Amino acid sequence: MDNMRSLFIGILSVLSLLHSGAQAQPANPDDYKPLLSSPKISGEAPVIDGVLDDAVWAQAETTEAFWQVDPEYAAPSQKTRAYIMHDETTLYVGVYMYDDEPEKISRSLMERDPPLQDDDAVRVLLDPLGTSRDSYFFGVNPNGARSDALTENANRFRDEWDTIWNAKANVVENGWVAEFAIPFRSIAFDANLDQWGLQIIRTIRRKNEEIRWSNLNRSRRRIDMSNAGGLAGIEDVKSGIGLEAQLFVTGGVVRDHELQETDLLLEPSANIFYKITSSLTGSLTFNTDFADAPLDSRQVNTGRFSLFFPETRDFFLQDSASFEFSGGTFLREPNGLPFFTRRIGIVDSAPVDIIAGAKISGKAGPVNLGVITTRTGSRDDLEGQTLSAARFAIDVLAESKAGIIVTNGDPTGETNNTVAGADFQYRSSSLFGEGLTTVDFSYLRSITDGEQGSFGGVRAVYDGDRWSSTFRFDHLGENYSPRLGFTNRTGVNRYRGSGRRRWRPDSDTIRNIDLRGFVDVFTDLDGSLLDRFVGGSAFVRNDPGDGVELEYRNGFLNIREAFDIADELPVPVGEYHFNEYEVSLRTSQARPVAIRAGVEWGGAFDGDFIEVGGSISLRPSRFFRLEGEYEFTKFDLPSGELGIHIGSLENTIAFTPDMSLKTDIQYDNISESFSVFSRFSWEPVPTQEVFIAVSHGALIERETFPQNYRAQSSSVSLRLGHTLRL
Repeated sequence: MDNMRSLFIGILSVLSLLHSGAQAQPANPDDYKPLLSSPKISGEAPVIDGVLDDAVWAQAETTEAFWQVDPEYAAPSQKTRAYIMHDETTLYVGVYMYDDEPEKISRSLMERDPPLQDDDAVRVLLDPLGTSRDSYFFGVNPNGARSDALTENANRFRDEWDTIWNAKANVVENGWVAEFAIPFRSIAFDANLDQWGLQIIRTIRRKNEEIRWSNLNRSRRRIDMSNAGGLAGIEDVKSGIGLEAQLFVTGGVVRDHELQETDLLLEPSANIFYKITSSLTGSLTFNTDFADAPLDSRQVNTGRFSLFFPETRDFFLQDSASFEFSGGTFLREPNGLPFFTRRIGIVDSAPVDIIAGAKISGKAGPVNLGVITTRTGSRDDLEGQTLSAARFAIDVLAESKAGIIVTNGDPTGETNNTVAGADFQYRSSSLFGEGLTTVDFSYLRSITDGEQGSFGGVRAVYDGDRWSSTFRFDHLGENYSPRLGFTNRTGVNRYRGSGRRRWRPDSDTIRNIDLRGFVDVFTDLDGSLLDRFVGGSAFVRNDPGDGVELEYRNGFLNIREAFDIADELPVPVGEYHFNEYEVSLRTSQARPVAIRAGVEWGGAFDGDFIEVGGSISLRPSRFFRLEGEYEFTKFDLPSGELGIHIGSLENTIAFTPDMSLKTDIQYDNISESFSVFSRFSWEPVPTQEVFIAVSHGALIERETFPQNYRAQSSSVSLRLGHTLRL
């Protein structure tokens, strides 16, 4: 049997060589946009087993036109061949990744949604709506560990998103092979498009080498679809009647150790999706279950302003790009964000039931749209609320778009709140040569019980491989209040600028050297200085991916309202000047033992502070991963001393790519909260799910840690899920 498989693969290789032909390396990568035409196959679909021995693969379109973009633009060190084809329901992609040292192929991860950058991997990105900005991301490593995600605006990667698809991989005698099966029902697509955007990327981890089929300018991010290749021939495909029902039933037991009470739970829930068109989806949710959402990373607030926690719940991540507003404006600085789905179902850091919700998202003709409305349940003195948001955008110019957004509702029920605004996102991949230029304009206005407030912002970025620069201005009015969004500081104007220069030495040791400078200034609305930060950093990365960074900051803070660090250590009103220094290093996560460590120290509020932290990741085999993280911060101020300890431990046991057990343990001495959360997940087939969650919470007093242990609550739950598609 093995001999027959080898013979068949050899025949495929000869046929594909004749079909694809030799191709010269493109002289100008910016003008290079390759095209593949996917044939519609006849006969039986391939069996997805990571072997490519099914006769139907001989009908596929093939290409070997892959080019190395990192560490340099050149011919790749290893050959790659891709196959693509489809039938009425599914897109099939096969990739044969040759390797003359197959014993050195990195495959340390087995779990679902692994960090693919830590292994050899292949990625397929699809832009079936022709946005040139967003994509569906599907990746796999040599163990067959699958990763799926949404990419937004060429700068945001949402790996919390999951959908139904299949992939398998195998290491063979001269490399490794991956097979993808992506159902058309799992993605939204424009049936009128002649071409989809397509990108295929291979990475060879031991060489830290990146190989791409398109988008060959390394100044552009890996997920940038503005210069992606084309996929033609997707016609006359079927999505059934477009109905998908995710049905769940969750049963469990919850024990309140302080009240000595035990409750039994049995709750059904459902998410229903209907494709109004191939590019527009309507969604309904009932009694929404978020049992599989991971723990938020433990944080202690040492500043004056509230902390931001990202969205991790599947229902809100589905088609989240439809609600994206103002490009990169709120990507790393969410202050002022008009719509933040985490406001729905979570109030004052505690969950609130979502009785029902409805959403329409996708593309209707030239308009990208997202509309959502939900009804939350009551809790103690909190009444149920109706919360709604709508976003509309249209593509303009070659790569730009403009739109509006409206939100209504206050999750707390304390006010009547509405926010409305508009944005224009200019984008050009050719304005200044090799880099990407983006300019985002936004204006928002909130009305809260008749009181109005405004936000205005402009963000201009040039991002190239050698040079990059950013300028940004934000205005947040005193009364600006997006109750369905996120804001933690108003009544300010903020001015920011930064620049970076990157060198790539002709060296077998150093991959790149980055020097960066920045300035960040806050004023009040009258122009008086509030905060100022000026500094610079130097970063060096070697060829395997290890790096070290040095940073210096000079700061000034004008504290006009006294506050308490971590609600414990007083900081009085006053003006404070200080210098801060930071040294950090990290080894490549591809190593069996990976380490991250850093120390930051300097002045703080007429005193001193030091922060020491780090993590260690152990991967003795692809079935087992253990990561520990610890951070200690000490403040020594005229008002007193405070030491903050935050620790976490995460363990993953991956039995197969579709069955794993993950355990998270977290503790900090400020809240004195200790938590354990274990999740067993198994997908017998892509449409079925078995999920078991065990959680335990306790308080451990800091003075007597770890002896004084007081259990608060424990729970065990079983969720069974099944997805029906019609």
